[in-house]
Amino acid sequence: MVAMNRLFPIRAIGQGLCLLDPDRFTAVLQATPVNFGLKSLSEQDRLAHAYANFLNGLEFPVQVLVRSDTVRMDDYLAELKSRENEMAAHLRPSLGEYVDFIRESAAMRHLVRRRFYIMLSWRGNDTRSRPMRRGEVLWDEAERELAHRREVVEQGLRPLGVRLRGLDAEETFRFMYTSLGAGRELPRGVDWAWD
Repeated sequence: MVAMNRLFPIRAIGQGLCLLDPDRFTAVLQATPVNFGLKSLSEQDRLAHAYANFLNGLEFPVQVLVRSDTVRMDDYLAELKSRENEMAAHLRPSLGEYVDFIRESAAMRHLVRRRFYIMLSWRGNDTRSRPMRRGEVLWDEAERELAHRREVVEQGLRPLGVRLRGLDAEETFRFMYTSLGAGRELPRGVDWAWD
């Protein structure tokens, strides 16, 4: 955690935003994309032009991050097997075949889950060195500005079929922690909550 704070100094994490440095705020949004590969060539061309127009029309910086995580199928398959007794008797043989198919598919190639994130930032004009809390002028101003930027991004991406969801405080901390290669599990004893 100490090494992460040197690289990425997280001062506070609140609902919907994160304070980095004394005056830089970030909001992380998870995007649900469209399957571009399943679109016709004309539809792909339309989407590419619409996306370029969206990016060119932005008046503030946006970071897009694509995370690729290897999917661990063991937990998923174990959960399926644990529910076998809850299934109708005539479906149980199919479950075994399905589990075998998934195991064979996973053994032949890595199964990867891609998640897409959009990071919005805003910098205030404050030189205080202590973390800020909701209710302070700069924190509230950051919330309003990042909410406005989120609306602009949502309106621009909605016609493309992309949906956005803001991360809550725990998800934001987990995102920041794992994005820096610190591991999948949060360290024990870390209080990520911020009121």
